[in-house]
Amino acid sequence: MQTTIIQFTPTKNYDENLEKLENFIKNSTSKLIIAPEVIITDFDYQNWQEANKYAEVIKKRILALSKDKIIVFTMIEDNKNRAYVFYNQKVIYFREKVKLFGYEKKYFEVGEIEPDIFEIDGIKFAILICFEIRFIKYWQKLKGVDVVLIPAMWGVERKNHLLTLSNALALSLQSYVLVSDGLAKASGMINPWGEEIRNQEEKLDVDIDFNFIKKIRKRLPLE
Repeated sequence: MQTTIIQFTPTKNYDENLEKLENFIKNSTSKLIIAPEVIITDFDYQNWQEANKYAEVIKKRILALSKDKIIVFTMIEDNKNRAYVFYNQKVIYFREKVKLFGYEKKYFEVGEIEPDIFEIDGIKFAILICFEIRFIKYWQKLKGVDVVLIPAMWGVERKNHLLTLSNALALSLQSYVLVSDGLAKASGMINPWGEEIRNQEEKLDVDIDFNFIKKIRKRLPLE
């Protein structure tokens, strides 16, 4: 599956950020596109109500671009950090961040649905939103998943933590892990054998080989 990982840092201009994301989507031939956590508004606490209201604009415009494309990122909506999966001009999955970090706790409400597995065209996906990757109990819930998607806005001083955690997660689950990080630039793809592809550009094009998942799980069964 052709995949595009986006990792630009948002500005304070919502319209410019959304237009930039739209251009990446329009110019991509990938089936799967993942962008960072709150990529359109950032954590704009000074304009909290405006950030919440802008979710409707985001959804309408991204839905229009999702024909034959799976598009994943998070946005601020209803005072929650909500991850959306758009596909074929529909919202086919969403859930809110359940593990808030630092200052987020002052503004965001905790989500109700913990990380779980959902399917698209027979492929098993899961989403861990940034800080949630630190909690091993969620790793255990995702056994058997094919692809873990991690939209993040990770602190620069802790960049190595995300690199290490995402590599370990891929090895533990024998799955692909895709990280889209708009701040520390720790984005990349890690395959089930722990091999990684990363760069410091605003986008990274990679390919997911689902047969490789089967090969690794057969070669090194963890049952």
